[in-house]
Amino acid sequence: MEKFNVFMLSLAGFFTFFVIISIFYLFSALSYGPLILEFLFSQQVLLALWVSISSSTVVMIISLILGVPTAWMLANKDFKNKNILETLIVDIPHSFPPGVVGTTYLLMFQPTSPIGVLLERLGLHIINTFWAMILVKTFISAPFLVGILTVKFRDLRKSELEVIAKSLGASDFKTFYTITLPLSRKAMVSGSARCWARALGEVAGTIVFAGAIISGVTQTMPAIIVFEAQTSLPAALTLALILATISIIILVAFKLLLERKE
Repeated sequence: MEKFNVFMLSLAGFFTFFVIISIFYLFSALSYGPLILEFLFSQQVLLALWVSISSSTVVMIISLILGVPTAWMLANKDFKNKNILETLIVDIPHSFPPGVVGTTYLLMFQPTSPIGVLLERLGLHIINTFWAMILVKTFISAPFLVGILTVKFRDLRKSELEVIAKSLGASDFKTFYTITLPLSRKAMVSGSARCWARALGEVAGTIVFAGAIISGVTQTMPAIIVFEAQTSLPAALTLALILATISIIILVAFKLLLERKE
């Protein structure tokens, strides 16, 4: 084998080992046995599991409703400075520190801000609520879906299948419904899964803006892990195991399902 191949495969093998051992070493915590089971069925954990899953599902639905049109716009409409806009709404949220996102919304919705004053007049309060958590998670997670769909929609545009459908008399809506969406199914499912998993694991922004301490409302599993890791390791490990298991199962299941349907 050439030296170049050996060099590249050695680095790839090291990185692969690093990632896999980092993912699965957590499951050695099962050695805690009875302590894990004790926390697993506690009311705090069950409520946090419900808040985490329900909020992530709401975020995924919102991301689909808003993300599909946004990806379609970025892929099919040409306008000045579109690359800058795409960077702002897709790339930057990927690397934006979640704590900064939470702090930004805290500033935006505080009672003395223009938006805060308006909401107060309407009798609405966002900070430290379930919907505060949804706002943060949507900002952080939706771009994963938008980015994947934008690439797919661009590929369809290059294939000119949509142009052919329109030339045969199909309306814009019919073309989108019968050509674009069916051919983008894989990307939509993959993007939704990644969006959901990212929302499930979000913690810093929700702690800042949503408080993440109200049981059954804003307290998520990642938040409990952060608060309990230094004082109650078994509790933190229990939730970490649940999160890791759910994320792995969801992402791998979607991957296998899509490959089977191809």
